[in-house]
Amino acid sequence: MKTRVDVGNVKSTIFIAAVFTLFVANAQFALAQSDSGWKQKWDTTLAQAKKEGKVVVFGPPGDRIREALTKGFTKAFPDITMEFSGARGGELATRVKAERDAGIYSVDIGINGTSTANSYFKPMKALDPIEPALILPEVIDPKNWRDNRLEFSDRATRFDLIFSTQNNVPLIFNPSQAKAEEVDELYELLDPKWKGKIAVQDPIPAGSGNGVFRWIWHVLGPEKAKDFYKKIRAQAGAVDRDQRQQIEWVAQGKYPMNFGPGTVMYQLEKRGLKFGVVSEFKDYGAYLSPGFGTAMFINRAPHPNAAKVFLNWLLTKEGQTAFSTGMGYVSRRVDVSKDHVPSYWVPKAGVKYWPGYYEEDATMSPDQENFLKSIYGR
Repeated sequence: MKTRVDVGNVKSTIFIAAVFTLFVANAQFALAQSDSGWKQKWDTTLAQAKKEGKVVVFGPPGDRIREALTKGFTKAFPDITMEFSGARGGELATRVKAERDAGIYSVDIGINGTSTANSYFKPMKALDPIEPALILPEVIDPKNWRDNRLEFSDRATRFDLIFSTQNNVPLIFNPSQAKAEEVDELYELLDPKWKGKIAVQDPIPAGSGNGVFRWIWHVLGPEKAKDFYKKIRAQAGAVDRDQRQQIEWVAQGKYPMNFGPGTVMYQLEKRGLKFGVVSEFKDYGAYLSPGFGTAMFINRAPHPNAAKVFLNWLLTKEGQTAFSTGMGYVSRRVDVSKDHVPSYWVPKAGVKYWPGYYEEDATMSPDQENFLKSIYGR
């Protein structure tokens, strides 16, 4: 019995197999080239960074985060000194602008919030795009990040990279002066019994006050928000920009509560300050915020290679663990533990959250800003 062989099918099968083999070989070669390429780029950058000798970072206030970042980075790169200055975003931006107006360029990396990046640093044209500075595969690989992507507050220009997102606590209180059930709805803050007893974080500069007032504008709408702005201003015993001082006031009993307390509360809590937390309002929820958890690559940096090394390290699992531990934040890296994060910052199922960190939401509208200045302006 003769077996008939379909020569055309055999040739076709051989051709497909050859193409597939060539494809695999090319893919493996490209991968090898890619691996070789990033390694060579990293080694060159690191060598130049060691010659520069230091990196200057502007970041969040607080001893815990300063220690976490400086110790972590110095351990990883002992040949590069890290200089860290911590303050509110508006204060850091004012300093950078003053320096630039005088022709001084001293800062390499900014770690702060989205309103700081988009309201201050971008308008003064002080930023370079982030992605060209990213080198390490574990930083670039989207599978290491929530939603399988690197997240940017300015999605078109990509100057401000968000590496942390958590529930932004709208209110803290002194348990001996107020009960959670008395203040866990937004409009309960307007009860006459609280008149003169609320410390309000100033909503005009970048920071936690700015964020919580933008959230109110979003959830209530402009007209109701304006009415609330006036009424909460009338309730305020103090309007201040010093987050630490206001939280201390609540812990000490000077004021029963603080509206828009800011993320420095975690560091103060770790130092022993006691206060109750309203993590969201039952009627309107809360909003998600990176807090100080975004990175900016400052242009005309005096130590550009050291800046790249620090930025890449910050976004590794090791760097994100150091930052998350120091701030108590929820990292967007999926391989960083949340065990140390306070429960009030971890978003809860079933709560209404507003992601108010994109550029279009991270700054106030002219109408909103002008109205707030008319009642909160100094």
